[in-house]
Amino acid sequence: MIEDHRKHSLGHRAFLLFLSRRLPPVVFWALFATAVWYSERWIPDGYGVFAGYAAKLLFLVAGAYFIMILLRAWLEYRYYTYTFTEEAFMMTYGYVTRKEVAALYHQIQNVNIERSVFDRLAGVSQVVIMMTGSEHGGGQSKIVLPAVGKTKAKLVQKELLVRARRHVPRDAGNAGTSSR
Repeated sequence: MIEDHRKHSLGHRAFLLFLSRRLPPVVFWALFATAVWYSERWIPDGYGVFAGYAAKLLFLVAGAYFIMILLRAWLEYRYYTYTFTEEAFMMTYGYVTRKEVAALYHQIQNVNIERSVFDRLAGVSQVVIMMTGSEHGGGQSKIVLPAVGKTKAKLVQKELLVRARRHVPRDAGNAGTSSR
């Protein structure tokens, strides 16, 4: 059983997953800077200095962008937490604007674990909580808890289902019967 009111983090693999999702632009800038640096050979002698400056500037931009992406991925990882309370599952995320999402146990319909190929390679899972009702009328809404370790995801799934079963409204069993 998972403790109430204790903040849980996603796990150390989540940082690597958040970072890897943001790396393609950094790789593009690094490859572009390398291409500019390599192309200095074909530029006339009078303009070679400018190509060298351009290559150094692009490498600097790629490095600064990588540091910014690294910091952003770390902040996202650091501030993604979840908590079990008596009445609801609370998920908090965001580092500039903090968002807190609550899933009342009696509204939880399904708790699914999804693992893409990339998630399986990283050893993580996504816990998808399907809830009845939504703020826009009928239908379902869902809450996604990303990049949770495989065993921890199964534990969260089990805990949510146990608590959802425990918090079923008392009149839900009598909804289909009439008193005639």
